[in-house]
Amino acid sequence: MANKNLFKKIASVAMAGALTLSMALPVGAATNDPNLVVEANTLYSTPIASGSSVTLGLMPGNAYYQRTGFNSPEDAASSLTATVALGADKVDESSITYGSMKTTDYNGAETYAGTVTVSGKDGAYGPASLHVVNKNGTGDYAYIDMTVYVEAAETKDAVNVADVQVVDVSGTGLIAEEEENLSVAAATKNTANPFNGSNGAAQSYPTVGDTLYSMAEATGLSFTQSDGYVNSVTDSDGNTLEAYTTKDWTYYGWNYCVVRNGEKVDEGDILSAAVLEVEKDDIVYWAFGTMDQATDYFNTQMGK
Repeated sequence: MANKNLFKKIASVAMAGALTLSMALPVGAATNDPNLVVEANTLYSTPIASGSSVTLGLMPGNAYYQRTGFNSPEDAASSLTATVALGADKVDESSITYGSMKTTDYNGAETYAGTVTVSGKDGAYGPASLHVVNKNGTGDYAYIDMTVYVEAAETKDAVNVADVQVVDVSGTGLIAEEEENLSVAAATKNTANPFNGSNGAAQSYPTVGDTLYSMAEATGLSFTQSDGYVNSVTDSDGNTLEAYTTKDWTYYGWNYCVVRNGEKVDEGDILSAAVLEVEKDDIVYWAFGTMDQATDYFNTQMGK
């Protein structure tokens, strides 16, 4: 379904932007700030080369999700704890290490972020979710769920999915496309695939995101994406549905759900489509609307 991290990302960007435009507040590092956010150069979904490791930068954020930072490098190195919430067969939790790095806060002043370094397991590939907590944070949201994905040592073969549907459930019914028995290849196999070479998108194995490119080849639709998240879809008639947020902060966007052997793939609630591996005979639903509208649609399709 809709990736929960995406909604936190949207909230943090929107709130930070709103505050910046409306008022100026004193800025300073605050180890105990209520939110945990990514350092400016860290992606929400980060690749790990086969047999290698990756370092993530994370830092406190104020009530508006603006980056503030830790009070000291010692705080930065000692405040974070990370557990593998999903994909323990992909990454080695016992090898996670912590440190600190210099960075800047939202106002450009020097501050500190904590670092989390995680390694992929030998011979493994695919996504994992890390639940990272600032144990010194004071709010209910002093945590963040980060995605890392291990690229395969060799590109995996294409798979045939049973069905892909791309529909508008927001109330306008603008787009409705469906194709059965589609071949889905890894992003690296098709230079025209918008996920090819993109940040936040697995390259070496077929993903749920890549089903949209298979739909594009079959039906003539097109789509745009950013850092592995789908922004817009345009059907062959030129109808476009693009993600947006209303004045009351209601988010409308592209949500997905994968059904495998008659059951929803729960990892879709956490991971972006561009890193979740798609398998033979999967059914993939793409729905434009709010998270609740998409959830209702997916449940209806599954007979719930």
